[in-house]
Amino acid sequence: MQESPRPTDPQALASALEQFEQRERLQLATDAILETALRDRLPLEETLTALFAPLAHHLKIESAFVRTYDEALELRDFHWSGPGARPFPIAIESFCAQQEPLGEQGDGWTALGQQLDVAGQSFGYAGVTLAGRLDAGQAQRARDLLNTWSEVLDNRLAAVAQSRKKHQLTLELSDALKTPVLHRGIDRAIAVLQENIGFRDLVLLFRNSQDPDSTLAYKVIRDRNLVFDSPTQRSEEIDAFIAEDRGSALDDRFTELVEYFGITSFCEEVMISGVQEQQVVGRLVISSPNEAFNTFDRDLLERFADFLRQRIVDFNREWSHLSLCFAPPTVDRLLGEPRYQQRLEPTEEDVAILFCDISGFTRVSEQILKSPALIGKLINTWSQRVVEIVWESAGVFDKMVGDCAIALWGPPFFEMSAREACRQAANAALEIREYTKSLSHARELPELAGIDPPLGVATGLNYAPLFVGRFGPNKDYTGFSSGMNNTARLQGVAVRDEILCMQRFAAILEGEAAFGEIRQAQVKNVAAPLAFRALEQITRDGANAPAAHRR
Repeated sequence: MQESPRPTDPQALASALEQFEQRERLQLATDAILETALRDRLPLEETLTALFAPLAHHLKIESAFVRTYDEALELRDFHWSGPGARPFPIAIESFCAQQEPLGEQGDGWTALGQQLDVAGQSFGYAGVTLAGRLDAGQAQRARDLLNTWSEVLDNRLAAVAQSRKKHQLTLELSDALKTPVLHRGIDRAIAVLQENIGFRDLVLLFRNSQDPDSTLAYKVIRDRNLVFDSPTQRSEEIDAFIAEDRGSALDDRFTELVEYFGITSFCEEVMISGVQEQQVVGRLVISSPNEAFNTFDRDLLERFADFLRQRIVDFNREWSHLSLCFAPPTVDRLLGEPRYQQRLEPTEEDVAILFCDISGFTRVSEQILKSPALIGKLINTWSQRVVEIVWESAGVFDKMVGDCAIALWGPPFFEMSAREACRQAANAALEIREYTKSLSHARELPELAGIDPPLGVATGLNYAPLFVGRFGPNKDYTGFSSGMNNTARLQGVAVRDEILCMQRFAAILEGEAAFGEIRQAQVKNVAAPLAFRALEQITRDGANAPAAHRR
């Protein structure tokens, strides 16, 4: 608004003084109402209703409006009109679209308005109507009072607008970190920060699973440019720093990493999970080009760190849950897919199935080990290696049922051919058998030394349709079908160190493995006898298999 010419004659001076005093009274009255509204935490609508009163008193208006954003972040029009007075006579949309200064006259009325803003940022518009057609001087005096009232109101609206912006950015950060692939979500959230905070440097280090000794992931930005990113742009120096002592990389030694990059002035956020057993899951250091962040920026960084902490905890929880069944590389690949949840939904596929049970487990438990602790030690020692064998052969560990291990080949990507799935299952069965024999001479279980016969396993293998995926309240990855049941029955037919294969499984590996003659067995709750063959060995060349072993 242009400054009014300075009056020179006494009458003009008196008029200017009266105008000045009127502005002061209006400002004091408006300030008092705003202070009360802030103290009582009044909503914007109630605050504006109270604020229209001094404006009406000092400006003698008939009606008024304010168009601005409310607490729900919606653009609204707030109206006021005096008793018996006409409402605002112009469509607010078209009135606000006029060039500044806003104004219009009609039959017996004058409308004036102005934009509401702080430091050039618009928060809306205010408008009033007065009775009669005002001349230029009257209109200018009215604009002066409206401007005084609006300037006080601007501060309240600026606070609402800042809260609105913070809320919007908080939602953007939250939505970004909901991206299924964690590192992509972090990239999106950091982009939101970069656009709205304009930070200079960033160092982020966080856990990749709930295991304290697990690999740590990192992201480093220097002078606004991404320089290192563990999924795509690894750093030998950072990898060596982490490998030196993973346990302290997020604790005492983290400052060494920050100093390595020469970052001296920064804001730091420590992400902690748990209440009773608190664990640092990540640390964030971020620097401002202005040496310090303002309150708004710090609040936003705190919210980002809180969202990221929860996202890391959720990611690690999901990683740990998936790692009960899948090998770590498989888990990494799954969590790197945007729609991995759909891949784990139940589906019917042909799958290689293994059931493997410790032979004579009851005798070993009751007559040799006897102690429940030693029995548990046997199961833990044996199953740990069995799971490793399954994973090393690209299989999926389904579950343990007592002393019986169940595994699958094919899921979750179903990229194996039938021959490859059966070959991997057969190799795993042979390796499990040899490992189990070795436990009779292992230092881990000296109680089994010299037992006769040595520890052994009975195994059943099958290749059959399976409805496989996540099931039940715990979302366990498993499968169901008659083929699964038949494999369990077949394993029950096998004796110590025997690997029995259903006829379809053996037929798929014809030429790659040596099998015994076709046998049959009638088993409980299965109408037709099971047809199967015993696996004797895997051959490098199917031509070397004895003729008697060919189908």
